[in-house]
Amino acid sequence: MRRPRLTIENGIYHCISRITGGRFWIEDVGKGVWCDQLKRVSVFCGVQILTYAVMDNHFHLLVHVPRTTKLSDEILIERYRSLYPHRPKLVQDVEDTLREGGIPAEEMRQRLHARMHDLSQFLKELKQRFTMWYNSHHKLFGTIWDGRFKSILVENETSALQTVAAYIDLNPLRAGIVKEPNAYRWCGLSSANRGDPLAKAGLVALTRARGWAEAQAVYRRFVHEAGIHQVKDKPHATLEAQNIKAIPTDQSLMRKQKWLSEGWIVGSRKFVWANIRTYGAHLRSEASDPCLKEVELRAEVVALAGRGRTRVLESLAHHG
Repeated sequence: MRRPRLTIENGIYHCISRITGGRFWIEDVGKGVWCDQLKRVSVFCGVQILTYAVMDNHFHLLVHVPRTTKLSDEILIERYRSLYPHRPKLVQDVEDTLREGGIPAEEMRQRLHARMHDLSQFLKELKQRFTMWYNSHHKLFGTIWDGRFKSILVENETSALQTVAAYIDLNPLRAGIVKEPNAYRWCGLSSANRGDPLAKAGLVALTRARGWAEAQAVYRRFVHEAGIHQVKDKPHATLEAQNIKAIPTDQSLMRKQKWLSEGWIVGSRKFVWANIRTYGAHLRSEASDPCLKEVELRAEVVALAGRGRTRVLESLAHHG
């Protein structure tokens, strides 16, 4: 039995999903479709996209899943319309059902709410919709994704958020596809710089800026500095920084890159331990993993031991 996913109320997550077995590739037109579907599904599910990058065989997402709230019928219909903009009859049927009231209307509300403000439902909706498009476009059938998506809990704190976001937006740079982050069309940074309102709102949220102009300047400095460090062994991809001012000097987060995609939690030591203990207590109470235990390996490393293997979780924020 697979272990329950680590989630919290009002949580932020770095999500990763890969194409199965390297047998399929997302070409440029597919990346555009994926980005369009991402916007629709995020609006419908009430999930905020902080940034993203879709590559040839996988994608990264940094998302905020807010607390569940009861929505009015008007908001439910608007969200449904965002998911099916080209199917007015389907939207009208939902609107008519809600307007008529009674048991059918309440059941409809429950079904719609069940698909919103939930990480797993959001990724399920996104991956299934893209699979349907991909199979139709390529005359294939079956799944194209390699099992469950991976999710890493991220502390809602500026340095952790910017670090994970920069890691995501710099994927094309590390892969040698582009020479500067903004040149890759299918990532949050490039989309925001081209004027996409949802992408701009995501970068404003993760930088805690007072508006887009401030967020753009702050995040650009952070990404360029992180980029220089990440591609230092790839001279062809090194960024020019002569005109960049006020570059942050603390790179303690970015030096531990692998934990941004391989760990379970990114954040301060206090945040990591609090959520590991809560999660461990939950697993033991469910009797799903009686061997689970916590082991402190050193000041910044947490090991989750169980089922004959050790999973390492790194505390990545400023040694505090």
